[in-house]
Amino acid sequence: MGLNGARALVTGGFGFVGSQLCRTLVERGSDVAVLDDLSVGSEENLAPAVAAEVHTIVADVRDLDAVERHVRDFRPSVVVHLAAVHFIPTCEQQPTLAIGVNVGGTQAVLEACSRAGSVEAVVVASSGAVYAPSTSAHDEGAAIGPTDIYGFSKEWTERLATYFHSSTGISVGIARIFNVVGPGETNPHLLPAIIEQVRNGGEIRLGNLTTRRDYVFSGDVAEGLVRLADGCVGNGVLTCNLGSESAQSGTELVELVARATDRELSVEPDPARFRESDRPLLLSDCTRAFDLLGWRAETTIEDAVAAALAQPFATGYEGG
Repeated sequence: MGLNGARALVTGGFGFVGSQLCRTLVERGSDVAVLDDLSVGSEENLAPAVAAEVHTIVADVRDLDAVERHVRDFRPSVVVHLAAVHFIPTCEQQPTLAIGVNVGGTQAVLEACSRAGSVEAVVVASSGAVYAPSTSAHDEGAAIGPTDIYGFSKEWTERLATYFHSSTGISVGIARIFNVVGPGETNPHLLPAIIEQVRNGGEIRLGNLTTRRDYVFSGDVAEGLVRLADGCVGNGVLTCNLGSESAQSGTELVELVARATDRELSVEPDPARFRESDRPLLLSDCTRAFDLLGWRAETTIEDAVAAALAQPFATGYEGG
C-alpha cells in the first residue's frame, strides 16, 4: 500500500507525537485528516505550511457516532490512533477518564474503521509500559505485566486491536512506544519539567532520579509509525517496539540539560513527584523493527535534548 499519497487519518494528531507524524505524512504527499478534541493538542502545534494541508476534525474519540461519521466521510485507507491520556499522574488521579479515553476511545475508533469500508490498516499507539518490570531490555516477546493505570489501559488497547483484526481481517500495527522526547511537549514529563524550572530560575525540584528510561526522539517515532503502517499490511497483527535501545537516569537527563545550557543545576527532592509504581528500568530492544521495517532511532539523546530546549513546549502546555 504505502503511505505516500495515501489518505491517512490521525487521532490525537495535534498532540506531541501526532504533530510530528502529520508533518512527516504531509511531506510525503499523504492526504491527512486529524481527529482531535483539542483538550491537549492544538492546530497551532503544526507548522503553518503543514496545517494548511491538514483536514481538521474536532471530535472526542469516545463519541462513536461522531467518529464513525467522520471516518466514513474522509474515507482513509490508513488510521493511526494516537489519542490518549498518557500523563501518568493524570491517569492515576483520574483512572475513569484514562480508561474511558484509552480503552473506550480505542474501541470506538476500531468500530468506526470496521464499518467505513475504506480502511486497509490501523496503527495503534501502545507503550513500553505494558511490559512487566525487568532488569534487561524488553523485546516484543517479553512478559506483559503493567504496573499502573496507563500500562493497563494500553494492554487493553492491544487486546482490542488484536480482536479487531481477527474479526475484520484489517491489518493492524501495534507500536509499543517508549519515553518520547523532543520539541513541543504537551505534558509536564521529566525533560520539559527540568527545562521549565531551569528557565524559571531558582531551585529545581524533581522526583526519583535513579530510574532509567529509554528516551526516543519524537521525529524518530513518527518515522517508525509510518513504516509500521506500511509494514503491517499483509502481516495480520504486527507489534514493534519504538525506542532508542539506550536508557538514561533522571540524574543523567539533568546533567545533559546542564551541559547544553552551560549551567550548574542543583536538584532538591519533591515528595509530590515520587511514584509508588516507578520501575527501576524501562528499556527497549528494537531488533524486530529494524529487521522488518528497516527502522532504528537515529537521533542521539544529546540532539533530542537540544531540540527540546529550542522549542520545549506546545501551545497550551501546562507545567507544574
